[in-house]
Amino acid sequence: MILENKVAVVAGGAGGVGEGIVRALLKNGATVVVPSRTPYKLERLKEYVADIPTGQLATVDGSVNTEENARRLSESLFQEFKQIDLAVASLGGWHQGYPLYSYPMHEWNRILADNLTSHLLAIKTFVPLLDPRKGSYFHINGFSADEAYPMAGPLAMAAAAQKSMIQTLAKEVDKTGINVFELILGPMKTRDRLKHGHGQDDWYFPEEIGDYIVHLVESHIQEKVVHYLLKKEASA
Repeated sequence: MILENKVAVVAGGAGGVGEGIVRALLKNGATVVVPSRTPYKLERLKEYVADIPTGQLATVDGSVNTEENARRLSESLFQEFKQIDLAVASLGGWHQGYPLYSYPMHEWNRILADNLTSHLLAIKTFVPLLDPRKGSYFHINGFSADEAYPMAGPLAMAAAAQKSMIQTLAKEVDKTGINVFELILGPMKTRDRLKHGHGQDDWYFPEEIGDYIVHLVESHIQEKVVHYLLKKEASA
């Protein structure tokens, strides 16, 4: 199997997109570490991947929501594995409902923490642990990174900043063997969306995003940093 004896960390692996990525990594033989501070989400994830006989899921109580928690997670990963082979950051939440000129400051500050600072902390936590010869860092982003999103301006702004951050990171590790990828996704057929009857034929399943990650890891050729998986007929 492609990822046998490889260690992957999926921050946000218990979320709607992250859980599909976890499935794909397990199917290809990886040991997949998923940190979370929410026990019921980890239990739900375990149930979701229980049918996969390959790989190994390791859930840990941890997060990158604060600098102290990120430091503890880094120390825990180092003690257990010394080094990791790939990291996936599928982080952040959603909020909308106000124009920019009246956005509540408490929501602005929360969005910056959840959708920007957490990604910096993920980079600081995982990149130093990556195999410097052939490690891979994947950042999961949304299509709002490239367009205006009225009534959700801070989310779109944070997504654009995330994209810039990852492109900068790719340049900063360019002299190493680490590959950095920005995956910009369209609407996804997550389990929760499908449960409520939402989903279109040309939307990706989260597990298909994981398959795409496995393909990039297998090739270990970085022709470009930014990859678009918006709809199945419009990928690039």
